Amino acid sequence: MEDHHLHAFLAESLALWRVAGKVRAGQGKVCAQIHASSGAIAWVERAGDDTPFRWFVRWRAAGEAPGGVRELRPRACGSLVGLLAALREALGVERGSPVRVVPAPERV
Repeated sequence: MEDHHLHAFLAESLALWRVAGKVRAGQGKVCAQIHASSGAIAWVERAGDDTPFRWFVRWRAAGEAPGGVRELRPRACGSLVGLLAALREALGVERGSPVRVVPAPERV
């Protein structure tokens, strides 16, 4: 996925989650930075070709001092689903109720 597509996807995800914030381009391995109005910051890094993951997510919660454990030990994400889960955790977004799809009851 190209960076500009990832930025648009993340911006739409923030809007869907009703999180006020901005998605910005990063530098080097960082392909996106998310700055929430709450003060939380998340960095999405591209993983190297030698790893089974696509991205790593580092973050700092609002009011947290720089250099915390979540910045030093990023969360590995193998898919967009994993990336979204890491960002929801980083930004404090509740998951919500899951949707269940079941067959319609039989009519008698």
